[in-house]
Amino acid sequence: MRYLWIVFKILLALGQRGTATAKDSTPYTNFVTNKYPPAATDLYGRIVPVHVKHTVVSGETVSGTVKLAVHPKNWAFCGLQISTNTTALSASAGVGQTPVIGDGTTANKYMLASDFDLKGAVGLVNGESLGYTPTADKIITLTWGATGTPVVGAIVEGYLFFIPGS
Repeated sequence: MRYLWIVFKILLALGQRGTATAKDSTPYTNFVTNKYPPAATDLYGRIVPVHVKHTVVSGETVSGTVKLAVHPKNWAFCGLQISTNTTALSASAGVGQTPVIGDGTTANKYMLASDFDLKGAVGLVNGESLGYTPTADKIITLTWGATGTPVVGAIVEGYLFFIPGS
């Protein structure tokens, strides 16, 4: 029993959890040893959230497009959190208001068609675009779904996340 306690103390001192044969990933950091969370630069960059918000105005129509922000060149896309947290985007459920967010070339580059008929709807990130790094600035656009005119006063809001490049 004493032998196991000594082995445990040695592993704890080395900052290991589980088996001693586990291989570390390249950006692996050990909170037990370091005592502090790693800096973003230790994990190959910092994440920059870009706030986007659009309030629907009179005259916006089905399949219309709205400019939201700019994706700076050499910045890698790493996620998004977009929602209709205050008002539904459609007059009633089941209308099929499914907007997408893109880069002007590919309509759903950042966000796949997501059902925004109800309050609290959340957008689906386009997993194929994670890490997308354009060589020139790209305008980020919101394109309304093919059915249902968006409700005036409805708000689409959230963040797109990027890792700045060189």
